[in-house]
Amino acid sequence: MKLKFFFIKTYNYVRDVSRSLTLLWNAAFCESLFLAVLSILQGIFPAISISISKLVVDEVVLNLTTDVQPKLSIIIILVTSWIGVLMLSLLLNPWTKALQGNLNDKLTAHLSLLLMEKVNSFPDLSCFEDSRFYDELQILQKQLNYQPFNLLNSIVVGGRSCITLLTMLILLLPLGYWIPIILTIAIFPQILVSMQYETQIWSAFFDKGYQSRRMSYITSVLFSDTFAKEIRLFNLGNFFVSQYLTAFQVLHRSIRRLRIRQALWVSGLALLSTIGNGAAFYWIVRKAFRGQISPGSILLFLEALTNLRWSLEEFFGMWLNLHETMLYMQQLFSFLDSEPNMRLSFPGELVKKPLRSGIDFRNVSFFYPDNRLALLNITFTILPGETIAIVGENGAGKTTLIKLLLRMYDPVRGEILVDDINIKELNLDDWRRQVSGVFQDFGRYYLTLSENIALGDPRVAENHEELRIAIRKIGIHPLVERLPEKEHTPLGKQFGGTELSGGEWQKLAIARAIVRRNAQILILDEPTAALDPRSEYETYQHFTELARGKTTILVTHRLASVKLADRILVMKKGHLVEVGTHEELIDRDGEYASLWNMQANQYKA
Repeated sequence: MKLKFFFIKTYNYVRDVSRSLTLLWNAAFCESLFLAVLSILQGIFPAISISISKLVVDEVVLNLTTDVQPKLSIIIILVTSWIGVLMLSLLLNPWTKALQGNLNDKLTAHLSLLLMEKVNSFPDLSCFEDSRFYDELQILQKQLNYQPFNLLNSIVVGGRSCITLLTMLILLLPLGYWIPIILTIAIFPQILVSMQYETQIWSAFFDKGYQSRRMSYITSVLFSDTFAKEIRLFNLGNFFVSQYLTAFQVLHRSIRRLRIRQALWVSGLALLSTIGNGAAFYWIVRKAFRGQISPGSILLFLEALTNLRWSLEEFFGMWLNLHETMLYMQQLFSFLDSEPNMRLSFPGELVKKPLRSGIDFRNVSFFYPDNRLALLNITFTILPGETIAIVGENGAGKTTLIKLLLRMYDPVRGEILVDDINIKELNLDDWRRQVSGVFQDFGRYYLTLSENIALGDPRVAENHEELRIAIRKIGIHPLVERLPEKEHTPLGKQFGGTELSGGEWQKLAIARAIVRRNAQILILDEPTAALDPRSEYETYQHFTELARGKTTILVTHRLASVKLADRILVMKKGHLVEVGTHEELIDRDGEYASLWNMQANQYKA
């Protein structure tokens, strides 16, 4: 059973190494090919140089100990060859470094793109609410800055060392067949022990991924302008520093113990390697005194032994680096091969244009991963072209309804139908193209102002007139005229751009929703939360124009705006408690009337 497990583990390791080499090949074919050739040459050069040195010494000794006249031509050829090998070795070094740098840049970018494409491929939001997903993603992302270089360096340097090692063993073989064997056996236990401990260290590091992510979060809090005011007002700096230290101690306590054990074992096993080298050297010295080998052979042995030892240490170090990097690559491949939780229909049904019967929620229930109730047995219909408002207190389930409608989640029970077709059977990309909207947690993209708007529909980037229409509709044209580069002004302090107020950012989010003209459904989730009263009033003055020809869903807790809706859905603690027009709900004197009266009394006060 253990043997079977060993073979399976070896097979998986070789497969992942092969897959890593394929990544290098795909990232930069030409650089990979040239670097492989240069590494082979650099690995062979030491053996050629030592062989030439042996021949030179033997020629000199022969001349000094006999009456044989030296052949000047042979000496010139040998010395010229030695200088040529040295010159080539020196000339190849800068080109090797240049190729490594270019290949590393391309590999890092290639892996970053693979990670981004993979994360973007998850159609739902469930993974973003899984802490283990964040732990795994942060480790992969954080180590992406240096693991590609480690992979590249380990393969290049390790491959070169391996070639040098083999050529040195071949040179030593004629001096004694057992010498290469004993030197190789002496180093092997160090590799096995170190690999075992590196695996344990990686596992411990990954198991404590929560603490690593917490450390990164704390540093981001202290380094960000978002929290700077509160941290200084409430003097929170020392609190967050102590939280960072606590997480650090938990993370590194177990790893520190493993590293100490690894150092003790490797130090002990290094003695075995020293004994092997000493035995080989004693054997060669005895043969030299007996006249069984030439003086050049002694030089060859000493230089080969030095190079062998150096190559073994370098190969050993690179092997450990490669092993650590392969643990990272295995985790990366596992992440890239993971399947999304949400199953999609391919090719899926296309959405009818325009909608015929509308959208039906039928006994829809949804629970969060920790089993908290979000929605329970929700049933209602949205007719084509209708404007509905969804109201209720915070946590009532309003935004969750929207996420289900966009199929960011699937219901736990019940179904959502679009023109009598289950939303799960629709082509998801086509369905989402039918929707435009503004969310409460809208994005602030540090791009130009025009790019921020054109994210809603990339075609607008080339249509300046439509862009200006959207700018005028949301009432930011005076702001645009004041900006140094008008609509092409970069936004956001992080990249030296212009910073906007919260309300101005929200107006850009509204403009982003406006320019998506082909959408049949418009979702406005607290669209004026960051706006001042005047801007909110002006936005709702344009509401009829924004909603013209679209099925519109307005999610809000500011009830003054819901009179614009054809119907109002009232949510409370995950239940749909009331449905009707504003007047009907006021007359019913239920939950909606209670909320309305509370807000009305606040304004009166």
